[in-house]
Amino acid sequence: MKIDLKKLFGLDDNFDEKSINALLNAINKNHLKEFDYLKFKASIKNLVEMNMDEETSIRSTFTTAKTIGITKDYLLETIKHYKNILQKEKENFSIALKNKLDNSIVNKKEEGENLKKEIANLENKIKEYQKAIEQGKKRLANIDSDISKVKTKIESTKNNFVSVLNHLETIINEDESKIKSVL
Repeated sequence: MKIDLKKLFGLDDNFDEKSINALLNAINKNHLKEFDYLKFKASIKNLVEMNMDEETSIRSTFTTAKTIGITKDYLLETIKHYKNILQKEKENFSIALKNKLDNSIVNKKEEGENLKKEIANLENKIKEYQKAIEQGKKRLANIDSDISKVKTKIESTKNNFVSVLNHLETIINEDESKIKSVL
């Protein structure tokens, strides 16, 4: 007897398909071969679909099941079996979710730490560049002063040179005139 678990448990499009598949696959993988809660529930559902009230459907299905040796305790044990399957899936999901969350948080924390380091490095570079700019501005201000000093020094050297040159030329010219006039 093939049972449509999705239909049996009323799982429609309002539920997440991935979650439905995960849980129903676990039930399918671990279902009991003999008459159990799932087959009992499917039989009840079939009777209800034939317009029998639910309570009568339960009693009728159980009466039929008793003929093949099914007891209330056995039926409740098979329910417990499926509840255990769901509990195990819940635990596995919780572990997987925690791991995913932990990994995501760890990854984000690492990303945050890396960004903090990168920002600190960039801020340090900015400070270095600002320091270099300030030093460049001071040097630039000194260059104007240095240019003025160099110009003054060159002008002074030129004036000194011209002064000595003029003096020498004057002396030599005087000497030349004296020589020409005396000799």
